[in-house]
Amino acid sequence: MYVIRGTYLPREGTYFDREYYAANHLRLARELLRDRVSYSRMHAEFDTRVLMDGRERRSPCVFVLRVESEADVEAFRNFRAGPHVFPLREDARKYTNCDLEWTVAEVVEG
Repeated sequence: MYVIRGTYLPREGTYFDREYYAANHLRLARELLRDRVSYSRMHAEFDTRVLMDGRERRSPCVFVLRVESEADVEAFRNFRAGPHVFPLREDARKYTNCDLEWTVAEVVEG
């Protein structure tokens, strides 16, 4: 299993509209990924902070997508590189000015 994360990186003057993201952007992502990327779970994590110092915020939002295989990871890469992603990129202007960093990790459950 793999987890793909889109981490919104805060900077000076960052804004992030959590309500818009939850109500609109996630729904748009589900619609656009349908039939293009097979995933088992999609969710967002808000206000990521350093555990031992809850005042130090690392990210206003982390998008999380769980997929089963490397082929699914590649399908997501292809989606991000193709024209179907454009509505998501345009929509992002409505809720944030953060930069977005994409990562992928293999998950081993014990």
